[in-house]
Amino acid sequence: MSDPILTTHPETGEPVRKVITAAYFSGKWSDAAAKRTINDDKRLGELGFTKYVKSSKGTYEKRAGDGPDLISAD
Repeated sequence: MSDPILTTHPETGEPVRKVITAAYFSGKWSDAAAKRTINDDKRLGELGFTKYVKSSKGTYEKRAGDGPDLISAD
């Protein structure tokens, strides 16, 4: 971070410029990823955490851990 700004390529001497790009996030779904998520939920419960997932507007269903099976805003 404290190095001076690079203006030329160190090997070729060609001028360089800073290019800012968006981060890449993979959005691919796979069976392995789905199984890993299910196993992660089981592991959360074993570690003492509780996980809720939003199922509809104002309603959350428990996926792991202790606590009520359903939380509602009502």
